[in-house]
Amino acid sequence: MTWYADLHAHSTFSDGTLTPEALVALAASRGVRALALTDHDTVAGYPEAAAAGAKQGVEIVCGVEITVWYTRELHLLAYFVDPADAALSDLLVRRAQARRERVREIAARLAQLGAPIDPDAVLAACRDGNVGRPHVARALVAAGHCANVDEAFDRYLGRDGRAYVTATHLPIEDAIRIAHAAGGVVSLAHPGIEKVDDALPALVELGLDALEAHHPAHSYAETARYLGMCQLLGLQATGGADFHGHPGGAPPGAFGISSEGLAALRARRRSGPAPAVVLGSPP
Repeated sequence: MTWYADLHAHSTFSDGTLTPEALVALAASRGVRALALTDHDTVAGYPEAAAAGAKQGVEIVCGVEITVWYTRELHLLAYFVDPADAALSDLLVRRAQARRERVREIAARLAQLGAPIDPDAVLAACRDGNVGRPHVARALVAAGHCANVDEAFDRYLGRDGRAYVTATHLPIEDAIRIAHAAGGVVSLAHPGIEKVDDALPALVELGLDALEAHHPAHSYAETARYLGMCQLLGLQATGGADFHGHPGGAPPGAFGISSEGLAALRARRRSGPAPAVVLGSPP
């Protein structure tokens, strides 16, 4: 089954392996009618994706996956944002710089652990894209320190890994307000991974609009639970394959939502004044 809309996909502008144009072509070939490009902390790939979507007959939703902090690191998916919004652009520029600094910190830890990599080479390989831990994982594999990306995350880069570095803290409420002011609708990404079910009512109070119920990491029981939570809390259900292009991953359209679901999500758009945000550690 291919869903009408896949609202979670990554390109070479963050940690995906396909360019936006190639990603859209693949989605179109699988029957996807609407695709959200949700690269990490950047909307830079949207113009290329939108141009490809116009040729392929695929609606491209301007999205972004933002790394935030709420007692721990979480990920938000913001949809329908204005890519030219000043406050959002300023935030994403600072997020990109924080990502580069994080890679250098991880590289320093890896060197201490006897698994050195060249952070400059990792950053150079990203070209105009945002760097992330998957890029470091590929460098670890290329250097012979790990057999594959999964091992790199298990040993070094995952949240329990020996070289893990917490992302620079961005309070979730600030990210939500900025996304709303940019015309966006905000969903919590892969809640089955995040394990913050008890905090969902509080996140709704902070402005959360939606919950990513359909995701490849979710079991059928988890999907059903999150769909129920959406009804209980008045949230819109979202979904997507979280496609990165890695072998064995779910292809575009394998997870997603219906055309009616997309229309309902779009209807939740709102806007307001964007606040100033200072990146830093929580109190």
